[in-house]
Amino acid sequence: MNIVIADVRFIVSCKDAPLLHDPRAGAYAPFVVETMTQDDGAVAVDVNIRLGNLPSVDRYTKIFQTPDAWSLFTSGDEYFWSGTAEPSGAGLSCIARFHRRPHEVVIHCGDALMTGEGKARMLMNPFSYPLDQFLLVYVLAEREGALFHACSVDLDGKGYILPGRSGAGKSTISGIFESKGYSVLSDDRVVVRKIGDAFRVFGTPWTGDAGIAENRALPLDGMLFVVHGEENRLVKISAKEAFERLIPVTSILWYDEKVLPSMLSFCEDLAMNMPAYDLYFRPEEDVVRLLEQATAAG
Repeated sequence: MNIVIADVRFIVSCKDAPLLHDPRAGAYAPFVVETMTQDDGAVAVDVNIRLGNLPSVDRYTKIFQTPDAWSLFTSGDEYFWSGTAEPSGAGLSCIARFHRRPHEVVIHCGDALMTGEGKARMLMNPFSYPLDQFLLVYVLAEREGALFHACSVDLDGKGYILPGRSGAGKSTISGIFESKGYSVLSDDRVVVRKIGDAFRVFGTPWTGDAGIAENRALPLDGMLFVVHGEENRLVKISAKEAFERLIPVTSILWYDEKVLPSMLSFCEDLAMNMPAYDLYFRPEEDVVRLLEQATAAG
């Protein structure tokens, strides 16, 4: 099974049992591909899923822990993601083992992920949220890329990201653009990568309330930071202001000093070289007209 997100090709396999939870349904469907082309910037990551023999992490250094879902351990340049892939979130169910610049990931699964009886026994697929998103962030961390809390709109072949925290209005504005016939790559989370000398924006399967997810990319032409306002207007901001606004909406691995400099450097590069604006908007169709006029004016 091949899952491609932001031109990162996760080649998922399991020899021990059939996998339950086929990602070809729902928002993941556009990201499951039969064949893969060799595009510029493509990264391949083998994901091997194994049943049983969960490695012990007791002797490794814990560098991060979420309140109830997963923890991260490290030993040199090797990492161990320890958590649950069960919908109930009950108990340890898998450990993912990978290196700092991942080309291979081994996911060890416990019996808690097995379901069914006899020949009908299947393994619940652990390569899903949040593990897949977490691994993508590491794949991009030192390859000039990052995951942003943002929606992305296609305006005549030009990509714009509209970053904002939860509740800023990303899904609302995505729905408005869709209703006017525009294509939206994602309504909640996008990836930006620098490939060669150009920035590109990619859709992801991790959607917001509008449930929009397209597996395609566009050349990035600008950043519009979403702000609720009394009227629709654009305000040009400096590179320094853009960087300050980017940091809170970027999935940055603050706890990992090995990759942190690369991630911050990428955000700085993006802020320095991409036009940026504050987009004050009301939840109405006039915001579309504003951006049409602005992009037509260059």
